[in-house]
Amino acid sequence: MRFAFLAIITLSACTSIVPSTVMRLNGLSPSTADPAGFAVDLTLPAGIDVQPGTARLLYSVARADTGQTRSGSYTLERDGSVFRIAPDDLAGLRALQATTRLWQVQNRDATDGSLGLTVAFCKTDPAPAADGRVSVGLRLEEGGAFLPLVRNGPLSAVASADQISEMGLCP
Repeated sequence: MRFAFLAIITLSACTSIVPSTVMRLNGLSPSTADPAGFAVDLTLPAGIDVQPGTARLLYSVARADTGQTRSGSYTLERDGSVFRIAPDDLAGLRALQATTRLWQVQNRDATDGSLGLTVAFCKTDPAPAADGRVSVGLRLEEGGAFLPLVRNGPLSAVASADQISEMGLCP
């Protein structure tokens, strides 16, 4: 079974991406890792923030031999700069993980999945600094260290110039 990790916060091919973290993510088993330990630490430049209620973890799994698919979108709750799966969403995600494990037992080679993050950004300042820097850290287990995915990268690591110009003001 293959699982792809997709950071849909639009991590472009920038030199600030930390290869060792990408390698660890490729070795992650989303079907067995405890989702209560997953966390994202997102440091954004002044003038940019996360639109409230838009941070989500996406999990999907598919079986090529039967055509079956299952997916879920789970709320990430914010505590300062850290986002964690909402406690109310843990049971649903764990159920999807159980389905994934069953499918792996039935036909590992036909089972593929993906794990991703999505957030929408907003402006806290009508003209955020274009040279702002971004850092993204991921924690894969409760009590574990945050692994740097993007370290002090350009704002373009998470949003294009067009996305920034079209971004609305935060509520």
